[in-house]
Amino acid sequence: MHVVIVGCGVIGVTAAWFLARAGVSVTVVERREGPALETSFANASMLTPSLSSPWNSPGVWLKLLKHLGRKEAALLIRAAAFPGLFAWGCRFLRDSSPARHQLNMKKNLRLCNYSVEIMEEIDSFCSVDFDSDHSGIIEVCRDEAAMRRGRARSRFLGADEVPTKELSPSEVVEREPTLEPIAGELSGGFYFPADQVGDAYKFSCGLAQIAAEQGAVFRYGDAAKGLFSAGGKVGGVRLRSGEEIEADSVVVAAGSYTPALVRPLGVRVPVCPAKGYSLTAPMPKGLQPLVHAVLDDRYKAGVVPLGGRIRVGGTVEFTGFNQDLSPERVANLHTLLAAVLPRHAGQIALGDVQPWCGLRPASPDGVPIIGPTPVEGLHLATGHGHLGWSMAAGTGKMLAQHLTGAKPDLPLSDYALARFA
Repeated sequence: MHVVIVGCGVIGVTAAWFLARAGVSVTVVERREGPALETSFANASMLTPSLSSPWNSPGVWLKLLKHLGRKEAALLIRAAAFPGLFAWGCRFLRDSSPARHQLNMKKNLRLCNYSVEIMEEIDSFCSVDFDSDHSGIIEVCRDEAAMRRGRARSRFLGADEVPTKELSPSEVVEREPTLEPIAGELSGGFYFPADQVGDAYKFSCGLAQIAAEQGAVFRYGDAAKGLFSAGGKVGGVRLRSGEEIEADSVVVAAGSYTPALVRPLGVRVPVCPAKGYSLTAPMPKGLQPLVHAVLDDRYKAGVVPLGGRIRVGGTVEFTGFNQDLSPERVANLHTLLAAVLPRHAGQIALGDVQPWCGLRPASPDGVPIIGPTPVEGLHLATGHGHLGWSMAAGTGKMLAQHLTGAKPDLPLSDYALARFA
């Protein structure tokens, strides 16, 4: 059996490794010059079962109206994106009902928890240095309303065996001393010991090299122009260079570009690009280093220690496929860094800060789309939104199990494209 994977982000690489390890012939097609140079390159770097909630929480429509036109909003929709968002947006709002949102959060939570387990499995077979840290993540809350939301979420997570510990302001600082300068601004916080951090780009590069040693072929710098099929079955991938690669199965893990690739075969995938931002800077010398990743409920973003660096990640911007760095959105992350780590922010020169943005593939219900399509042999791995890194290992293994005829550890029906029929 020959499988072609379109897209070499963290999900495509992980699927390739599992397939190669199972003895399957694998070719990965990537338009960029190496792995993980798109959405996986500089994401927020957190593997977070605790953040399994889809973006469309109950009442999201009111928040969108309230923040319309406000450039500092955590969730921003640009006017240029409205025409392409109508059908997707209707589904997005429909799935914001409390019952639907809770159901979708449970699906995400199961996959995130499973992926954490599979990351341990990968680590037992491979030695990949990706600045991983298992010390957990702290969320800080600046008012009692945030604490109430956190307690409600803790009860929900606890029912699914995601450990959470509520912290007083003094306990927050005791666990993360770098937060001492803002202790007086805090109402408390929550500690999630099962959450992890790691560099998705470094992980992807390392795992791709190991997969190649196991026989996977990586075709960099030659984009997939389209797919071809015959008799209702996928036949392979047509490259921009004109070459055709035949395959028994094709997995399209091309992020936000997935819908355009499969549409000519009559497959409609409700995924749209949601631009996320990050800043990366060296950890200032002479100051106590940040130990835990810190989420700030007010700013809806996080500050993460990453192998001698600090990464600040967050915000969601719907602006089509525009990948320009918005000065206002970048400034929002500078504000967050200063609000969480004022001493550190004051020691980081602007010239040392590397801003970045990438397009997260977002499904309207906030749950990824994984598995088969109506076209025989054609499979999808997209729509993971802000949880791509958190779900990558589980997604890759489930796809490999399905393609090799084994029963996936989690039911693919929960993540099937068919739910949008």
